[in-house]
Order: sequence, then C-alpha cells, then structure tokens
Amino acid sequence: MFPIAQRNSVAFLQAPNLQDFKFLTHAFCTRRGGVSEGPFASLNVTAAQGDDPVRVEENWNILSRSFGIPLRSFLVLDQVHGDEVLVVREDLSSAPDRDEPACDACVTDLPGVALCIKTADCVPVFLLDPCRQVVGAIHAGWGGTALKIAARVVDVMVREFQCRPADILAAIGPSIGPCCYEVDGRVYRAMNHHSGSERFFRSRSHFERWNLDLPQANFHQLLEKGLQGNHVALSGHCTCCNPDLFFSHRRERGHTGRHVNFIMLNKVETHGI
Repeated sequence: MFPIAQRNSVAFLQAPNLQDFKFLTHAFCTRRGGVSEGPFASLNVTAAQGDDPVRVEENWNILSRSFGIPLRSFLVLDQVHGDEVLVVREDLSSAPDRDEPACDACVTDLPGVALCIKTADCVPVFLLDPCRQVVGAIHAGWGGTALKIAARVVDVMVREFQCRPADILAAIGPSIGPCCYEVDGRVYRAMNHHSGSERFFRSRSHFERWNLDLPQANFHQLLEKGLQGNHVALSGHCTCCNPDLFFSHRRERGHTGRHVNFIMLNKVETHGI
C-alpha cells in the first residue's frame, strides 16, 4: 500500500516509485486536513456538490501553503468522463480568469505546473518519464477507462515528447476497489473486450452484475502500451472502504466531497552571480 505522509494538517499518499525524484512533487490527497464540514469534511476541493465556496477556497489555500505551490500553479480540469488529453505547452499561471479545460487528462514537460485530478472513487493515474522529464495526470472512471484514456496518454507522451514506454513510470492512486464496485451489463459490455478483462471483471451471482477492478483495468492498459509491470505501482487503498481517509461518491450516494491529486515538475532555482 502507498504510505500516508503529512504536511502541516494535510494527509496524503505518495507512490514509492515516484517519491525519490528530487525534480518531482506529487500527492494523492486524502480528505484530512481542511476546514469543510459535514459530508464534505474536511479537505474538499470543489463547491460543485454543495459545499461552502469560502471553505473550499480556504482548503486550496491550505494545500498551497502546505506544499509551497502558488495557487495559480494548480491546473484543475473540468472532468467530463471522456478521453481528451490536454498537452500543456505554456505556463498558464498568469492567464487572467482562465477556464477549466474540459478534458480528463493532461501532459506537460513544463516545470511549475501542478496537474490536478479530482476524485471520489474514480482512478487517478500519474505517469512520469524521468528521462525526458515529462508528466501526465489522468482521471479514469469507468467511462474513461472504457475509452482507454490511460493508453491514449501514453500515445500522446510518445508522439509529442518522444517518450519511450519502457522508460515511463506509473502510479495508480486510491479509488473504489473491486470489493465495493458492482456494475451492470452496460459497463461490462463497454469493457469486456479489453485485454485482461477476465482479470478485472468478476461475475456476481445476480444476473447481469459484475464486480469491476478499475485499478487493474488501467494497469492492463499501461502494460498493453509497453510499460514494464514493475514500473507500475498500485495504491492498494479502496476509497469506499475507508470513510475516515477518503470521500466516496458511491458510499455517500453522491453527497460528498472530492480529493485533489496532483503531480508537478519542480522549478529549478537559479541564482545570479
């Protein structure tokens, strides 16, 4: 399992295969460490489900102070459960009133841009090519997973940044696990043709019901694209099983908060002579 770390009040997870790179900052945040209350307690990062916007803003300020990342450096997506991939080629931090891009993954080689994924059961996936120093962040619910969004991001990294799949490291963060994620025939038919589907679908005794292992489905996509199995780390945490640590859309029937997961290439400090 990914270990839990803490900065100030913020509890977060780090992937062992990513945490030793000095040029990288990443975190799979938990729900602990913010100021929101009730079903949104406490480090909720969106007001879209009904939380007080003032408290959400303070939660972002807490994250900014805890990790030493300016607020404008967090690139937040308007996640739409699709397979569009945004390539970030310019620093967006100074753009006035920028809109959240409508997509579910982003890739960059720019230092100082924290690529953010919001989750409350869906799978957050981070990719890192340490040779080219390129990072990617992916939001993979069942819809994005069915569209093979993780595989698409690898393709983008190869095409746009000349990355080699064998060099890429991946971290698959906390999400709903197969213990809690029962799906119907619509989901099964959207994904049962995927390579390895016999390993990430488990038939239930009920007609037209299956348990789905979303982290394993994304793991198999990455292997198909040429990533080495020992380069892919899975968190081992189920968001639905752990209410003290994680928000869960399914557990709370939609009335809950969202965590943020982010990955960023650090800026190199330069000093005048």
